[in-house]
Amino acid sequence: MEMFQSKYVKIVCLIIIVVIVLSGIGFSFLKHKSHKDISSDVVQSEQADNNNLTQNTTIKENKKPEEQLNPAQKYYKDYLERDVDKFLEQAKTSKDNDIEFSKLQTKFIKATDFLNEKYAENIDISDIYYQRNWVKLSCIEGIYFYGVNSEYLIEKYGQYLSSAYNEWLKFIIKRETVMQDGGFMVPPDTVREYIILLEKFVNENPKFVLISDAKDILNSYLMIYLEGVDNSPIFDKWNTRKMKPEFKESYEKFLSENKDSIYYPMVEELYHKAKTNDFTWDRDFEQWLYEYHKKYFAD
Repeated sequence: MEMFQSKYVKIVCLIIIVVIVLSGIGFSFLKHKSHKDISSDVVQSEQADNNNLTQNTTIKENKKPEEQLNPAQKYYKDYLERDVDKFLEQAKTSKDNDIEFSKLQTKFIKATDFLNEKYAENIDISDIYYQRNWVKLSCIEGIYFYGVNSEYLIEKYGQYLSSAYNEWLKFIIKRETVMQDGGFMVPPDTVREYIILLEKFVNENPKFVLISDAKDILNSYLMIYLEGVDNSPIFDKWNTRKMKPEFKESYEKFLSENKDSIYYPMVEELYHKAKTNDFTWDRDFEQWLYEYHKKYFAD
């Protein structure tokens, strides 16, 4: 009987030990599984957060904040974009858009005037916006300023405009190179070519919407061609006192190649008067020039 009891006790103890061991193994497994599940949840949560962060960052990059717009972009967005959209919408069905576009062009010009007055001293010349847009940057003696980009206007709006308006915009591009800082940026004979070009344009397009502007520019070209400007005078008054060769040669070319021009008599009168004075500047010739210019260019 004692032997049986002793054996029974051993069996019970063995069962208890097995249960304890198995419980430990199960607990470890559950703990490991729980830890694994928690880690998985953390990783998934982190991945979701990263995805949201990436998505939000992309949205911010694609949508440029308004405070990052340069002055020309902001002005366009606030004051020009609506007018541009309106013009383009109407232009698609209209056959004559010159008048409306001339109004839009005036707004572009006023925009650059405003930008120059307020922002010209702080222009970021490295901004690629100015390389191919409605506004461009020009430079005089190292100082940059805003100007209307006529090449852009032709590219974007030329298809809706008359041939005369397209020709006018092309001329405006040339005109920008004529004078700078009180002097010619081109030879006098190039001014002669522009005078003949403008004369032809005015004669062929008398009803052009900006014909008065064309006539004003033509008149100003005649004046500087026959009078010179401060840094590009006709005569070398302080050294040789002679008419500068580039002016003399251009007048001779005008008289030989542009006999049909209505301005031929003006050039001829000046040239022959200078010739009779041995192409030399003196006080008497200066007085004659004063009367000559008053005769042709007085308001």
